[in-house]
Amino acid sequence: MNEVRQPEKAEALFGLAGPFAQTSWNATHQFFDKGQSFVKMMTEWNTEVSHFLSHRFARNDETVGRMTKCQSLPEIFAIQSQWVQDAADDYLKETSKLIDVNSKAVGNLMGSVEQTEARSSPANASMRAAS
Repeated sequence: MNEVRQPEKAEALFGLAGPFAQTSWNATHQFFDKGQSFVKMMTEWNTEVSHFLSHRFARNDETVGRMTKCQSLPEIFAIQSQWVQDAADDYLKETSKLIDVNSKAVGNLMGSVEQTEARSSPANASMRAAS
């Protein structure tokens, strides 16, 4: 009699474990998707910041070089004024670029969350079970 019940117990346990295994798989998949999106965003962010810093250092160096060749105080003030305007423009452009990088990253994260939720929703689970 125990031999007859063992397969029934095993089937019942596997029947219960199925939804848990699917949920665990979905959670693991979502975790890795978010991790990949985060790494990609950080790489893009670091690349953009590195380019910006290189550009600003070059512009600062150029400005200092021009200022050392000045013969009068008004020339220095004119170069400094132009430097301030260029720096402000560069920082505004960079801010816009970094906002774009962040927007893409958030969009990717939200997309992966929506996809994972769609895969793990009860309606989809019952549709998969019916198939």
